[in-house]
Amino acid sequence: MQYMILRRSDPRSESGRLSQAEDSQLFASLRPSKGAVRLSLRDGEATVTEGPFPDPAELIAGFAIIDVPDKAAAVDWLRAWPAGESEVELEIRASGCPGGCAQVIAESVPGHENDKRFAVLLRSSADLEAETPVPQSKLDALDAHNAVQAKAGVLLAADGLRSSSLGARVKVAKNSFTVIDGPFTEIKEMIAGFWLISVPSMQDAIAWAKRNPYPVGPHVDVEIRELFDAAATADLFTPDQQAAEQRIRAEQLEAGMRAHLTA
Repeated sequence: MQYMILRRSDPRSESGRLSQAEDSQLFASLRPSKGAVRLSLRDGEATVTEGPFPDPAELIAGFAIIDVPDKAAAVDWLRAWPAGESEVELEIRASGCPGGCAQVIAESVPGHENDKRFAVLLRSSADLEAETPVPQSKLDALDAHNAVQAKAGVLLAADGLRSSSLGARVKVAKNSFTVIDGPFTEIKEMIAGFWLISVPSMQDAIAWAKRNPYPVGPHVDVEIRELFDAAATADLFTPDQQAAEQRIRAEQLEAGMRAHLTA
């Protein structure tokens, strides 16, 4: 079974790049929210709000996707998380869409040369948290759109997240490891799905997010975050550290994300 591990933001992650030890655990590390936007879609009208966003508790700093038998195994996976002086909060969420949707994973990361990578994060709602059914026709339309975007090299990955009642939060500190089972009541802090895209700029990412056929609505809220570019930050690490990070990411991609979209 696949789970997404969300590294919740805090003042340290919002101030800049995560430590190399933490970053090596993540499939995607997100830049601070000062370069992010929130997109609200209301009955065909779009409102864009630029970051930074004041409450780190509503943000994530990155995510990993792991393939383990159950939630208990996901908790055990987090016992290897590098503990620092300050507490880190991690959220475990089961992957998948209620009603079923095709997970997308591209054969290579990133997509087009010179493009940037952005995460389009679907903010949760009462209906999403309750897993209120949506028409199958909407899920089919989303799958068809995702297939086209994946073949074009724009969509690198996509999946939904199940209700927080199936998840947990883990707090890791230097001398402590605390597990809190869901459900969680802070709906505005939760993510219900994601799309990882490769486009030239934030404006292109916003335009893509506006066109995306979300199966929920008519009110949809997403947060768009640029991923760290390993090439742009390579000078932060030694060559051995860069090679180790690339190896870890390749292993995560192979072992943690096995379901590929076929068409």
